[in-house]
Amino acid sequence: WSKNEEFWNRVAPNLFPIVGRLKDDKYRFMDRDFFMKQHGFARDCAFEVVEKDVDTLRLRLRWNDGSMSSYPFEFQYDVIYSVQNDFLWVDYEITNFGKQPMLYSVGGHPGFAIDGALENYELRFEENFVAERWLIEGAYYSGEKELMEVNGSLALVDGLFDRDAIVFKEPPFDRVSLYKKGGRKLLDFVCSEWDAVGFWTKPGAPFFCIEPWWGWADGWNDSGELMEKSGMHNLLPGTMGSHRYGFGIMD
Repeated sequence: WSKNEEFWNRVAPNLFPIVGRLKDDKYRFMDRDFFMKQHGFARDCAFEVVEKDVDTLRLRLRWNDGSMSSYPFEFQYDVIYSVQNDFLWVDYEITNFGKQPMLYSVGGHPGFAIDGALENYELRFEENFVAERWLIEGAYYSGEKELMEVNGSLALVDGLFDRDAIVFKEPPFDRVSLYKKGGRKLLDFVCSEWDAVGFWTKPGAPFFCIEPWWGWADGWNDSGELMEKSGMHNLLPGTMGSHRYGFGIMD
């Protein structure tokens, strides 16, 4: 979608080294407090272009003195965009160059343009399922869950988002498609390994987000200790973690 700050000041941010919001925007690690805003700092950083050809673009962000003040790990974060068979694939490669295990979360937040009321759209799935929606209160998980039964499709209405995003942890599907209701398919979205997925928009906004996550926001009962935070990935020194999603836009 084309950014319009009246609704949202982002387009498709990449979320690292956290997904979602920390309680009071801080966490504790090794007896120190660190401050970090929602979804981490990477979305506001300039990445280095390290590879570019006709169908691949690799962007890189590495640790520096500024990042160490809020995230005390020696990381390399690569975001790779590649076009294959009419799909745009997004790969995240996170490498730990430090001497201690590194904790991180990562995710995507792409917004897709819609035209007119949200009620004109629906999500379609390849299977029927019943899943727990994790409910959000004030940007944090309340601990409450709501069972949602989906019989192949989910009609989109503004009321679904009165309590923020629809979040499924361990989604029971790996493909979702966005359709004009009763009409044509606009988008196929694929992720075979996500820890969670968020569906999100704002009332009257001309976009809809499908967000693949490997991690999630704090809950109200979380301790604030990074070592105890759920959804974090633990990366040993000298190793790399990789995550992938992709989507295809219909003509």
